Amino acid sequence: GNLCQKPRCWYYRGEFDCLRKGGSTCYAYKGQNQFHAVLGGSGCYIVHPSDTACALVALDAQVEIQGPGGKRTVAAENFHVLPEDDFLKETVLDDQEILTAVLLPAPPQEQRSSYRKVRARQSWDFAVAGCALALTFEGDRVRQARIALSGAAPVLWRAKEAEAELTDRPLNADTAAKAAAAAMAKAKPLEHNGYKIELFKGLIEEELLKLTT
Repeated sequence: GNLCQKPRCWYYRGEFDCLRKGGSTCYAYKGQNQFHAVLGGSGCYIVHPSDTACALVALDAQVEIQGPGGKRTVAAENFHVLPEDDFLKETVLDDQEILTAVLLPAPPQEQRSSYRKVRARQSWDFAVAGCALALTFEGDRVRQARIALSGAAPVLWRAKEAEAELTDRPLNADTAAKAAAAAMAKAKPLEHNGYKIELFKGLIEEELLKLTT
């Protein structure tokens, strides 16, 4: 998915006058919310499913923005806007600004990375849950960890609690399980999307263990 795609919500994309459109109600909160956010909702539970942006957040990329006022650079993880900061904005782009470039840092020599998503259909589909990892090792220990999630929140979500569980520790079954649990520790599922908690835990744990080989 491209970086500037709209978040996913059938109420927002339908004919409902929801919060994201300037209304007063998030219809997903008590409605059909099986694919909606479990993190970062804050009154609006729209979800961002971008595969590309998720990987770029994990890789600590930056995006270049051009507009009438000139050029500016923003970290990929700060490009999308949480509902609690502004219900009506999806990205930091101002009027007449466009995204013109993606800047990727050179990967550290001992970095291992991956991206995997779970989707509802076997054919092309958006991420119900996605996980991007970028781990830098020093010997058998994780020196730096970046974990980003798609399909979890209204923006691409940095799982910082999970990163903390891995940093300065060896990557093994125990630390992978603890990191996966930490990633979902603050999740607040809605009526129909509680399954996402275990889905994300399993996805994160499996992907971490793949990086041990």
